[in-house]
Parts: sequence; structure tokens; C-alpha cells
Amino acid sequence: MDPIQPQPPQPPQLPQPSSGQPNLAPSHGDTGVRWVLVRAAALGFLIVIAVIAMVWLVSIPLFSLGQPPINGGSVPPVTIQPDQSMTSPTITTTVLPSTTTDQLPKNSEVFVSIGPKTLAGRITVGLDGGPGKAMVKEISVRLTRPDGFVATGSMDMQAEFPEVTLQGSKSSDRVEVFVRLLSGKTYKVIDEMVSYRQRI
Repeated sequence: MDPIQPQPPQPPQLPQPSSGQPNLAPSHGDTGVRWVLVRAAALGFLIVIAVIAMVWLVSIPLFSLGQPPINGGSVPPVTIQPDQSMTSPTITTTVLPSTTTDQLPKNSEVFVSIGPKTLAGRITVGLDGGPGKAMVKEISVRLTRPDGFVATGSMDMQAEFPEVTLQGSKSSDRVEVFVRLLSGKTYKVIDEMVSYRQRI
């Protein structure tokens, strides 16, 4: 009699599907993975749409800034027929430049002042004294109106209070004051605009 040989353990046998039937064993992990993939795809699609919308909204103002104006900024010409008349008031304004003034030599300075305009537009320029009054031969004033009219005058140096009055405009006038010393040299000591202030 042969001794009983121990048999090694056999792995469990899985049931075999019958012929013609596929294996339909459900996998619980496949359903969760599919749901995560669908949600990730939807989220990615929404992000792409949001980025495209932001780029589009930002690029519209940038493109509009670089566009030239309509018709290249040109103004269409206006044609006036021969039988039509177009009148407009003519306003003439002269730009009065301001220049620098000169400084009198030491010990020959004089003090000249410009008074306020009167209601009629007259301006008075007077000599208020100074250490160089005895060295002055002549003080002349030149007034230039906005319309280009020029008025000039000189002070009487023998008067107790030398002054000169000139007729200005009811606007801003340029006033220049020139001092000529006994040496013969002339200095421009004042060059300023004098405005008209209507008094109540």
C-alpha cells in the first residue's frame, strides 16, 4: 500500500461564464473615476471660456485707442454759394511781448511808478525820487495798445513832481519807461502790462 502523498493547496477557481455571455461584473471604482473625469473636463472648458472672454474684453479698448479718427481727422470743407453771405465780427488782438529791463548804475537809481488806469483808460507814470535824480536828463514813456497804436510822452524834469499821462485802452496796455542819464546812455527801467480794472 502506497503512503498518502499530501497534495499542495489549489487556488480557488473563479466561476467561468457560460459560453456566449460576457463578464458583466460591475466595478465600483470605474463609476467614480468617470464622474471625476466628466467634472474635470467641464471645469476645464469653463476656464478656457473665461480666459477667452477676458482677453477679448481687454483687447477691445486697446484696439480702439490705436484707430485713427474718421476721415483721418480732416474737417470737411464748407462751400459757400455766391448768393450767400457769411459775416462774423473781426477781432484784432496784438500779442505784446515782454522784454527784460535794465538796471541803472549804482548811485544813479531813480524810482518810477505807474498809477492805476482811470475809467477812461488813461495811465499816469511818475518819478518818485531816488539818489540818481540829479543825474537824469530825460524820462520818456511809451504805451502800446492791443490794436498796435503807440503813444509816447516825456516828463518835465524841472517840475516838482515829474510825471506824464498817456491815453490807454480799456484792456491791457504795454508800458515801457526809459531813463536817459546825463552821460547819454539810456536804460529801460520798466516794461510791463497794465490791465484795466473797471470800478463800480
